[in-house]
Amino acid sequence: MKTRSAGLRTLASAVGLAFFLVTGCTPTQECGTWSFTGTPSGNSFPMSDNFTFNPANCGKNCDCSSDPIIQMVWVYDATNHMNLYAGNQPQGTRSDANGWAIDQINSWAYAYYSLHNDGTFDGGYGLPGANGTASTLNDAPGGWGANTYFYAVDAPVCYASKGCKDKILGYYFWSYTLDNNDTGQKFITSPAWKDLDTEFQNAVAAWNAWAPTSGSENDGTGTLPHAVALPALSDL
Repeated sequence: MKTRSAGLRTLASAVGLAFFLVTGCTPTQECGTWSFTGTPSGNSFPMSDNFTFNPANCGKNCDCSSDPIIQMVWVYDATNHMNLYAGNQPQGTRSDANGWAIDQINSWAYAYYSLHNDGTFDGGYGLPGANGTASTLNDAPGGWGANTYFYAVDAPVCYASKGCKDKILGYYFWSYTLDNNDTGQKFITSPAWKDLDTEFQNAVAAWNAWAPTSGSENDGTGTLPHAVALPALSDL
C-alpha cells in the first residue's frame, strides 16, 4: 500500500496523463480499430471493449488466429490517499511501483482476461478474435467507495500465430470516477498514449514476479499449482 505522499504523486501523474490525452500527445501503436461501449450504472461501469486486428494499420504483415486481451487497472481512493486492489487479491502483491496491476479474477491462473485454467476462453468475459474478427473484453467494475478513480488499459496480444505470437497489437484506455455520492461518472475512453505501454510492461513484470508465489489456483475448470507467468511481450 502506498504512503499518503506517494499516492498523491501517483494521482497527480495519472490525472496529468489524462489531461495530456485530451490536449494531444503521442499515441501508442494501434494495429487495428477499437470500438468501446459503456455507461455507468450506480457505482459500477458495465462496458464492452472490442478490437479488430488489421496488421496493415501499422504497416505489418501478420496472421494471428487468436488475440485475447490482457487488462491492467489502476484504482485510487482519493479520500484515504491509497491504491485499491480488486476482490480478495492480496493488496499490492502483483502491482508495479505506480499501483498498476494485471486484472484477473481470483483463482484464475492466466493473465489473459477471459482464459480459464483449463485453456478455454469464457464468452461471458469476451472471446479472442483474429485478423479481421473482433476480440472482446466485457467488464463491470464496481463496489468501490465514493471519490474513487478507476483506470484500465486493454492490450490485445497475439496468442496463437504463424509469425507474430506474443506480439502486442494495440492499447486502449478507459476509465470512470465515483463522485462524492458514490455515483459513477464516465471519464476518458480512447486509444492509449505513450508511457502507458511502458507501464503495461511494468505490470507484466510485476505479474511474472508474483505468479510463482501465488499458490494453487482453481477457477472451477481446473487446478494449477500457481498462476502462469507471461512470456516476453513486445509491440508488433
